[in-house]
Amino acid sequence: MIRKAYEKLDVNKSGCVTLDDIAKLYTVTSQPEVANGSKSEHEVYMEFMSLWDTQVKDGVVTFDEFCDYYRDISASVDTDDGFVEIVTGAWKLNE
Repeated sequence: MIRKAYEKLDVNKSGCVTLDDIAKLYTVTSQPEVANGSKSEHEVYMEFMSLWDTQVKDGVVTFDEFCDYYRDISASVDTDDGFVEIVTGAWKLNE
């Protein structure tokens, strides 16, 4: 599922995903902090983007970096089905 999400983000099929690629699919308007006015869209966007480019700050998110992010997420999800639902929903894999 993680590979499928990464491949969807790699729109030009270069084998690399850039922060710009992620930004094209990620919307902050539905985030609770934006909805309740406690944070601006820009603040939430920047926080989210800082989670990805972790090993080398180069604007490219490697598959390993992508997996590292989801490794942390999976630890807090009770079931495999729940994890699949999170990844599928986050990257609109059913569309």
